[in-house]
Amino acid sequence: FSDAGLTGAAATKPLAGSSRYSGLHAVFKAPFCLREGMGPDALKARLISFAARRKRVETGPLTLARAGRYLVLRPIQPTPALDWLAAQCVAAFDSFAEPAACATAQAGVTLNDHQRLLLKSFGDPHVLSEYRFYITLTGPLDPAHLERISQALWPMLEEICASGVTVDGLSLFGETGGRAPLRLIGRYRLGA
Repeated sequence: FSDAGLTGAAATKPLAGSSRYSGLHAVFKAPFCLREGMGPDALKARLISFAARRKRVETGPLTLARAGRYLVLRPIQPTPALDWLAAQCVAAFDSFAEPAACATAQAGVTLNDHQRLLLKSFGDPHVLSEYRFYITLTGPLDPAHLERISQALWPMLEEICASGVTVDGLSLFGETGGRAPLRLIGRYRLGA
């Protein structure tokens, strides 16, 4: 990053972020609280079985883009296979989630009527027809950092973006309580 004028804390802090969800990731099913009577072992067993019956999915070429205050990688072309995998995740794991009737949108986010219905039904306004696959690269950035970090990342990402990546597994994250970052519980290969 030094070529882009970013060194030391200026290079690492914006990439790490302070969010519970920081770090490189793509979401297929938004975080949720387990429904009473549903334990983590049952969720893990379902995910292992679910992943084993799914195929790996190619993203196709990607582009480095902004999503609000974050930098993300998005497929250039529509990706029906990724959208379908996300819809299957919602269907397979929604029974584990606490009812979403009390779900609220993030402050400052404007939702249309359809998104409000999805939020109420699934606890996430960006599922099913509203889902768009992307890989989050950074935590929230100041507007002044967005362009500089983007320019610093591009040389490292150009080749990856040209060929795309393969989604070959699903990971389960959980929390130990409070507002600590989520921790990896397990990663399960698709088609294993």
